[in-house]
Amino acid sequence: MFTTLSSASPNPSPAASAPAKASATHPPPRRRWLAPVLLLMGLLPTAMMGLQAVSLSDSMARESRWERRKRILAAIPNDAAVLINIEYRDMPASPDILNLGKRSTKALERCLADNVDANNRASCAVVLEALGDRGALPTLRAALEDWDDNVRVRVVSALGAMPDRDSVAPLMKLFKRKDESYFVRAKVLHALGSISDKRVVKLLRDELRARRGEGDDDMRAEAYAALWQNRHLMARTTLVADTRAALTSDDNDALVLAATHAAAELRSPRLVAALIPLMEHQSSEVRNKAVYALGRIGDKKATKALLARLPKVRESRMLNNISFALERLDKDAFYASIKKVIQHKQAIIRLNAAFVLGDVKRPEGLPMLEQALNDPSDYVRTSAIVAVGKLGTSSEQQTKRAISALEPFAQHPNLSVREEAIYALHKLTKGGRKDLIYNKLFKIPSPRRHRQVVHRAAMELGKANDPRMRQYITECLLSGSCAVREVETFFKRHSDEAARGRMMLQWAQGHEHFTGLISELNPEGTLPVAKAVLREAWRRPQSSETRSSLKVLGAVGDSTALELARRRENVQLTWTRLRAQVAQARLGDEAAAERLVVELTNLPTEWLPSYARLLQGIGEAAAHKALGPKLEAKQTDNDVDIALAAAAIRLAYTPEAAIFRFVAAMGSASAYERNLAERYLKKNRSKKVTWLLRRALAREGREDVKDRLRALVEQRN
Repeated sequence: MFTTLSSASPNPSPAASAPAKASATHPPPRRRWLAPVLLLMGLLPTAMMGLQAVSLSDSMARESRWERRKRILAAIPNDAAVLINIEYRDMPASPDILNLGKRSTKALERCLADNVDANNRASCAVVLEALGDRGALPTLRAALEDWDDNVRVRVVSALGAMPDRDSVAPLMKLFKRKDESYFVRAKVLHALGSISDKRVVKLLRDELRARRGEGDDDMRAEAYAALWQNRHLMARTTLVADTRAALTSDDNDALVLAATHAAAELRSPRLVAALIPLMEHQSSEVRNKAVYALGRIGDKKATKALLARLPKVRESRMLNNISFALERLDKDAFYASIKKVIQHKQAIIRLNAAFVLGDVKRPEGLPMLEQALNDPSDYVRTSAIVAVGKLGTSSEQQTKRAISALEPFAQHPNLSVREEAIYALHKLTKGGRKDLIYNKLFKIPSPRRHRQVVHRAAMELGKANDPRMRQYITECLLSGSCAVREVETFFKRHSDEAARGRMMLQWAQGHEHFTGLISELNPEGTLPVAKAVLREAWRRPQSSETRSSLKVLGAVGDSTALELARRRENVQLTWTRLRAQVAQARLGDEAAAERLVVELTNLPTEWLPSYARLLQGIGEAAAHKALGPKLEAKQTDNDVDIALAAAAIRLAYTPEAAIFRFVAAMGSASAYERNLAERYLKKNRSKKVTWLLRRALAREGREDVKDRLRALVEQRN
């Protein structure tokens, strides 16, 4: 730098050059300062850069971990490279990244591909799975070659959560590697099970029948579970043959257990011979599932084996399962056999036999239970009393007989016996013993000593809509001694304005569990109090106060709350924004309905069931009308997670129309779509949906779809 600057004049004059040569050793005084100045000027840019670097380093050193994470999080949607060079401790929390939605996909992909920290790569794979953005599939497939097995496990799991046929070949290649870990290979089979492809079925069946050498991993249970997911791609005879082979696998209990579950759904008589020996299996779980499957199959060939096993039973669950199976196969044989059991020398066996007769709920058990009522053991008597109360007596004469048998026990000196007798009488008379419950159990002497007895009586009288319970249930609810779901129906009918006001005061003080009741009852002053609660929590948009006040404001139906809900929507927190939009939609804002549906495309797949539950809570017809057509259009989305989330919301609004989307999903070529449809149907427990499922089952002709519908209906029953 000095040399360049000192030769700034390339053609010096002769006059100037001569003195310079003469005084090379002693330069003139006026030029002695020039060289240091020029040197300093040359070094000035470098010095400034150094100072700037030191300043930046100091700034970063002063930046807290929370500030670094916040800065990195803010950059994720706009800077795909922001996660490449960060340390694990600086990785933003997964919920915070998910809050950004699918805008974070690109940064997570770069993290998975380019970050050298295996923990970071694994974390990014986990978040990609939760996001469910199929645009990340190529990056995930490339990451199957990652050196860290924990990363590979997370990547394989993500590929299974986003099933795609292009993933089959790389997953199969990974599975066949001899140096791959057991956990990764097991996860590969699970992922392949969610991808419906003929190549997968062949691989799984080959693994199921493969001969294993010493030290080889036994993956048959995982292979069968994955194969079961793809059973709709197999002929029924082939599936039954594979299940029968799995049932006879003496050296793999997990495989046998999985096959017993399948046998109960397949209900093929060809499986009976393989199931019968499993009643003697060393695993209690296998024994019970085998008996349950025999009962479901309903083949009388199993009767003899079940009868032979009944007297040898040592566990109540097994006794119950055998009894149900026998009662289905041969009622006469069952009652002849259970009669011997209920007369057993051991009281614990007699007690369980009485319990079974009650669970079967057939009037044929009444004569045996009448004998058990005279048992010397109070425990056996109590079990018999409860069982008599459960019996589905088929005639008025039998009902009178059961009542007559129980009435003496309503005065029994043993409180437990007396209590169960009164409740059994109340049940048999279809709610006709309220006064007996009130006088003998609720007004019991020494109520503090028998608090549980008094409480149970109050809850039963509350269910019977007895107004005498108003004070008890009000105090019980407001003190937190009763769960809201236990008493909400009674409280809605019988609470006065004072009780509702007390409840609202507690809600305003943070008792969020009253939100639903406040929303429905709308006691006097609800609107101003809910507004005040929301304003008080303004700086805490994630708080329970914000959540509950938005729900209440949406329910009160007062348009003056609309502006406040709109203001709360302007936050980056997804769930606060969604709740504000729901409140606006309920208050009549059609534009909010549009925004709610638009949110679907950016939400993480993992959040869609919660999103569906949130929108299912909208009860206003005007909001249904605004949302319905938009959700119906979304039902055809290429992303099946979005499509079925939209259908699940419509199932709450217009079940008759939405059920067809679920029936179609149950018959999809994709195992993932079938399973997702089942999960949504299980969560919706309305009686209307139950009726629609029964109707769909009656009309269904496809065998594999019929199996699934039958299982859903039986679970609901």
